[in-house]
Amino acid sequence: MYPRILICCFIALALLSCVNKKNNENRITVFCAASLTPVIEEIKQEWEKVHPAQIIINSAASGTLARQLENGAQADIFLSASPEWMEYVVHSLQPKNIPKLIAYNKLVVIAPRDNQLDSMDINELLTVLDTQKGKIAIADPGHVPLGKYTKESMEFYHLYNQLSTHFILTKDARSTLRLVELGEATFGFVYLSDAISSDKVRIVAAVPEKSHQEIRYEGIILNDKPTSILEFYDYLSAPTNSGMWIRNGFMR
Repeated sequence: MYPRILICCFIALALLSCVNKKNNENRITVFCAASLTPVIEEIKQEWEKVHPAQIIINSAASGTLARQLENGAQADIFLSASPEWMEYVVHSLQPKNIPKLIAYNKLVVIAPRDNQLDSMDINELLTVLDTQKGKIAIADPGHVPLGKYTKESMEFYHLYNQLSTHFILTKDARSTLRLVELGEATFGFVYLSDAISSDKVRIVAAVPEKSHQEIRYEGIILNDKPTSILEFYDYLSAPTNSGMWIRNGFMR
């Protein structure tokens, strides 16, 4: 009796292993910068219409994702809003693939939709920021690429330290947008892609690109088995999908 039970257990475990392996092959885990969430969700929906593999998205600040990966989190693809955090992951994990450029973005200043300020150039706006007592939402420069670009821009205009008492630091790009949407911040520095994704905010100034590093998004494959991972990775930046990227505020 016991040998028969053991054989049945071994068969059951083998079948379970096959099922788990099949399930894993039908899932592609993408770690993506929070600001990429809307466009990656749109691309995911189009992909899943004609492909069996399910896309699992984990979005957060690039620095947060990089540390999760360093600490053992499993992902098939990593999409970063910062070349520095991409370098961090490459150094930590030593993947056999190399990063590639996915898209570009721009930095803008937003206010709640009902704000009465007219659109203005950045110098005029920075004067307003310096004289008003309102709160300014910015991503944490310590580990969020958006915050790093924001700090660079403010330092370019010699106002970062002067305005620092007005800052509300956030954990990622989407959280920065949300604070302004809710009216908890008078202004916010966000990516153009985040600004145009919301009907609750308005752009009051564009931040000159000369004031900060180029905003580049890079991607890398961390696991190229099964082949569906490579297929989805190529699909992300396929020319036929340029419209989705542009519609969501990115440059290709």
